[in-house]
Amino acid sequence: MCALIHAQTITYDKWENITTGGSLPQQCKIQHSNNNLDLVKYKKKYYLAFRTAPTHFASSKTVMYVVSSTDLKQWQYETEVHVGYDIREPRFAVYNDTLNLYFFEGGKKKFEFDPRYIWAMRTTGSGWSERVSIHLDGYVPWRLRVHNDTLLLSAYYGKGLYKKSHHSDLRLFQSIDGLHFTSISKEPQIDVLSAEEGEFIFDKKGDMYATVRLEGTGALVCKADKGELQTWNYKRTKYKYDSALLFDHEDDIYLIARRNIDGEMDKVKHRKNEKQGKMHNLIRYSITKKVTALYRLDKDSLTVTPLMDFPSTGDCSYAGIAQIDKDSYLVMNYSSDINKRKRIWINGQLGKTYIYSTVLHFGK
Repeated sequence: MCALIHAQTITYDKWENITTGGSLPQQCKIQHSNNNLDLVKYKKKYYLAFRTAPTHFASSKTVMYVVSSTDLKQWQYETEVHVGYDIREPRFAVYNDTLNLYFFEGGKKKFEFDPRYIWAMRTTGSGWSERVSIHLDGYVPWRLRVHNDTLLLSAYYGKGLYKKSHHSDLRLFQSIDGLHFTSISKEPQIDVLSAEEGEFIFDKKGDMYATVRLEGTGALVCKADKGELQTWNYKRTKYKYDSALLFDHEDDIYLIARRNIDGEMDKVKHRKNEKQGKMHNLIRYSITKKVTALYRLDKDSLTVTPLMDFPSTGDCSYAGIAQIDKDSYLVMNYSSDINKRKRIWINGQLGKTYIYSTVLHFGK
């Protein structure tokens, strides 16, 4: 499979199932559902963090493993986290020559989304620290990036997310030590109903671009000018980009995210009751088919164009990426079995999911 953009071809290698391929260390006890992951390259090693649990949904049996590799063929055990509660959204950040890992602890009830604490662990390459709270209770971490020697974290308030009383609060936080974070402004960057998963990246000029998931209505594509990171200007779309990952190649910005084969998210009319329309959309969304897709973000029009679908089905996406060389990137995501029949999303969430790996190539 390949895509052509700006006279440049984008191809990928065969997708490999690393959860069943025998490359993980024996300490990793793989459960039914393997998802939420992140990748990073640090001191010539690749690090992978991933969640394993009985299903996609919250469980006290959830374990997060961290493994590393120098050759991408065999992975070595680094550490694991099991707290008797759900664990989600592992996020790596290399800052001040230290590898930091952030994640949130959720609840135990299967169908409740209940973020409690955000934890941080760190290493300089030999052993991991104990986890410590970064004191953003109730928030969900989405992405960390270093900009102008400052560590930036996007996070949204997730407590009571599916209740009528929930008020959206998506913010950029900043830190100079990786453990203490403060909001960059008094007001949130996005307070639109059900704003989540604020993925962001900077171009070479220093301008910031972002996507924001609107749980029941679609997404926002955003821009913040250099020097005004507190102000996110945005354009709405009825298409939803779940578990978004932005990356850049030669100053072009690309997005990897879940794509709804059924099309637009916002299909239910809800002029009089937006929250009711959101719930109807979510129900319909759960019984449609999904794939993981590669998109390109247009910085001028603030639009996102699909370029190709990756082999994926059922419950899928949540990609991680790490650059291998100038034109190649290690990419991982999760999916229901890509070699079996296509499945709707909710069936995938209750069934087996696996972590898959490929290398993405950019060529002339």
